[in-house]
Amino acid sequence: MKARIYTLIIILTPIISFSQTTANYQKAIFILKNSINATGSQVPNNLLVTSKGVIHNLGHYEVPGKTKDIPFEETDAFFQKEESGYMRSTMLNNKYSFVELAVIKQDSVYNKGFYENKMSKEKNTDLIFELARKIPVKLLQLAWTSRASLRYLGGDKLYDWVSFGPKPVTLFINKKTQLLEKTEYLAYDNLYGDVIFATEYKGQKIEKGIKMPLSRIDYEYGKPEREVTYGNLRSDVKPDTSDLKIGSVPENFRNKMMESIVTKDSLIFQNIASNIDLIRIESQNNKMLLVEFADYIALFEVPAGIELNSQILEELHKKYPTKPLKYLFVTHHHPDHAGGVRAYTSLPITMVTTIGNQEYFKDLMKSPHSLSNTNTDEVQKLKFDFVSLNGERTFMNKIVAYEIGKATGHTDEHLVYYIPESKLLWTGDLLSFRSDGRITPLGQRGKAVYDLITSKNLAVDKIYTSWPLKGQKEFGTFEDLKKMVEIK
Repeated sequence: MKARIYTLIIILTPIISFSQTTANYQKAIFILKNSINATGSQVPNNLLVTSKGVIHNLGHYEVPGKTKDIPFEETDAFFQKEESGYMRSTMLNNKYSFVELAVIKQDSVYNKGFYENKMSKEKNTDLIFELARKIPVKLLQLAWTSRASLRYLGGDKLYDWVSFGPKPVTLFINKKTQLLEKTEYLAYDNLYGDVIFATEYKGQKIEKGIKMPLSRIDYEYGKPEREVTYGNLRSDVKPDTSDLKIGSVPENFRNKMMESIVTKDSLIFQNIASNIDLIRIESQNNKMLLVEFADYIALFEVPAGIELNSQILEELHKKYPTKPLKYLFVTHHHPDHAGGVRAYTSLPITMVTTIGNQEYFKDLMKSPHSLSNTNTDEVQKLKFDFVSLNGERTFMNKIVAYEIGKATGHTDEHLVYYIPESKLLWTGDLLSFRSDGRITPLGQRGKAVYDLITSKNLAVDKIYTSWPLKGQKEFGTFEDLKKMVEIK
């Protein structure tokens, strides 16, 4: 009897995992946050620090490796909101004064070396780092703004090592004090080859609520290049020419140094009916609707962008300080209509949607946003309320929601909101009312809205869309829809 031999073939499908990258980043960001908090999290926008010391000048001397100690003074200024700053060093060598200067606005730099006569302009992100490493608190801020590149490298008994930047800089953060005590980065020199440039911060004092070192040593090619002792820290300096001594920099560049970098969106609140505002968002080519009630307010649509929606919440608090946000009404799940839900997760509000969107929104609500410039709370207080498919619901006796998703051919689930008191219909992106007055045939999306109005016999004076903003009339009318229906 012959034995049968069976061969079991197992095909292994590779599973791609991103857990290592995420875990590494989370460990690094945890260490960085602790160091920022330990050093000083409330940093004045404007800072100026002076220091004195010696440069161990490695020049053309009698024997290899000889250095000459040259006294020098440093002035370094930082302007966070303007994303500008400057470095000025003056050294006295053979009874002559020489000035090294760099004036920085974002990635544009005017600079000159000690032995150069003219300033030159260039794009140079290296000098942004060179300025930041003058004091630990600014280097930690730079690491935070560059945190997408942050990586945990390991550590020893004394330090945790994390790195950041396109030209990776290693930060040595003391495990006990959480303070930044040393930096290193690798570079290439055509004489010495692969070399390490390093900085060590020594001692500690507290000024302006910031833990400052007493002194600093910069290393080049493995040897001390300059040693400085810090003077006082000032926060009353302004990014103009009064304190900077930068007359050689063109006036237009000096003026730019004073300009704040605006990262917020332009939000325009436009009253369109009693207790109803349209919020125009130029950067998103989008609109939101705000309805004010006796004791609270409600928003219609929350387009993607946690920073955008955090800004909207700030504006709402200013405009309605005694009326909390209580409801979010979204038409459908697309990002430009509901992608900003994460910003509202920790608020005790109700989001009105359809049941098919619930799990998707829950995933968005749990997503981390540490790379954004907005702090997110992990506590989830937002609750859902649903409109049934092909159904309708009335909220607060003021707003009627209709579900017409299947009829639109746009999304399986889609809500349209009717405000009877104002005879206003909010439709998401189902319609287009061109600003040039041109009437185009009504597609399936628009036909669904038309059929809703006629079947429910709704009295509608104004039909609003949330998208787009550009090239559109403020609103359309039922007469516009009838004309679109008539066009073949």
